[in-house]
Amino acid sequence: MSHETTSRTGRPREGGDLLVEALAARGVRQAFTVSGGPINSVYHASVGSAVDLRHVRHEGAAGFMADATYRTTGVPGVAVVTLGPGVTNMATPLGTALRAGSAVLVIGAQAPTSQVDKGAGMELSTLAAMRPLVKWAASVPRADRIAEYVDRAWRTMLAPTPGPVYLEIPADVLSAQVPDDVTATTDWRQPHRAAPHPDAVREVTETLQGARRPVVLVGDGVHYEGCGDDVRDFLTSNGLPFATLRLARGAVDERSDLFVGPGYVPANPAFRRALDEADVVLMLGHDWEFDLGFGEEFPRSATVVHVHEDASKLGRVTGTPDITVVSAVAPFLAALPDGLFPDLDRSWVSVTTQAWRTEHATTSSAARRAEGLHPVELIDEVRRAAPDPTCFVTSHGNIDFWADGHLVIPAEGRYLRAGQSGSLGAEVPFAIAAKLADPERPVVVFLGDGAIGYHGAELDTAVRYGANVVVVVADDQKWGAIAMPQRTAYGVEVEMDLERRDWVGFARSLGAQGEYVSDLAELGGAVERALKADRPSVLQVPMLSVLSPYMAYTTS
Repeated sequence: MSHETTSRTGRPREGGDLLVEALAARGVRQAFTVSGGPINSVYHASVGSAVDLRHVRHEGAAGFMADATYRTTGVPGVAVVTLGPGVTNMATPLGTALRAGSAVLVIGAQAPTSQVDKGAGMELSTLAAMRPLVKWAASVPRADRIAEYVDRAWRTMLAPTPGPVYLEIPADVLSAQVPDDVTATTDWRQPHRAAPHPDAVREVTETLQGARRPVVLVGDGVHYEGCGDDVRDFLTSNGLPFATLRLARGAVDERSDLFVGPGYVPANPAFRRALDEADVVLMLGHDWEFDLGFGEEFPRSATVVHVHEDASKLGRVTGTPDITVVSAVAPFLAALPDGLFPDLDRSWVSVTTQAWRTEHATTSSAARRAEGLHPVELIDEVRRAAPDPTCFVTSHGNIDFWADGHLVIPAEGRYLRAGQSGSLGAEVPFAIAAKLADPERPVVVFLGDGAIGYHGAELDTAVRYGANVVVVVADDQKWGAIAMPQRTAYGVEVEMDLERRDWVGFARSLGAQGEYVSDLAELGGAVERALKADRPSVLQVPMLSVLSPYMAYTTS
């Protein structure tokens, strides 16, 4: 077995080549990175390959971009970073991906095996640091086993609930020569989705046939499976009110007359009322997380049917629901018979869905009466100016809390939210990755004057790779999400103010463009110009600091 063979680059084939080949074989077309000497083998292997390296300004941004790549394409996102602090900078993006259920593979370098535990430069025990943040973390011991470890990473990331994985590869393993007969491919295919047990189908059928006021919760599993059309057909054929959760926002068109608003208990009073009055709650592919108030909002009188492919999620936090079904969403719906919901209270459905539409309109109307630019006015005007295919990106600040509960998402891939982790800083990287994944799709980011300070420098990355995103900075000169509850609780704000900075000038210094827009009447035109621009844009908009329903509820 000779090691004198050469790669397509005209040099001996190395572990880095095997890694890139393994990623390409699984559909990866771009990987996000910040350079480091120990990962040079990967950089050289990418030349002429199917995997483009996207060199960003900070490892944290690389992690967020990998996360958004999975959310928008269904192919696990990949980040390749150097050892020590390069890896630990990935902690927040990995925590975000774990909480959100995003398949992200982080390849982290390590000191050469001959130097590990000797205090080599930048060496840290990264496996110990990463394990609480991922589904699986491992160190690859030999170059000829790289494909084996990538294969296990893929299986772990995607089943049964997606999530991140960390692979550590020492520098000498990446640069070690490997012969041509060491394959980078494996015979791996997505396994068939779990189908429900017939006894479970019978029990659920009996329950649904007696339901008068059912509410359906469309969860992350619908996004993972890509079965939004199946869910839509089930809802519309039976006339069922529904709410969408987290990654499933837009999986079913939220402009539907059956929509009761986003499934955020803190942000949606109409949804809370629907849960309170329901006699059956059917939860598809989700668990009892914070946005659902950990299940505490569900009425004791309601029969709760919980469907999830991952048995460990059934009854998590709240205890065992009335009926649990281990199944993916599409096979579960396919197993149900016709003739369900014969006693459906259509009057209640009409009143319940109308309550959301009225609340939505009332919020917009009240915002227009404010003395100054209200967050909802900003959101409404940007939404009106953006074409239907636009993907909106939010995170976890005050403008985001308004947007999360107010945006109506018409289709899959039109909404990216940082998620339960509460990670500011994800916004611009998320947007760049979404634009790179689909260059024809308009991408608009909502973020505050606090959040842009995290990864605003990635506008440079956007310029270099032609990701012409539009970043709307809602500038209230304050850490607004915290300031207002702090003032309510303590009667004072401590270190909450932010000076108004020239974010337009900042954008221009990085090769982007921008406008300062202080008049609502000018905002729509500014958005339209930004969407047509040949480079990324920042629109800085002075805005009132107004407490969102989300924060009012969670801090009351």
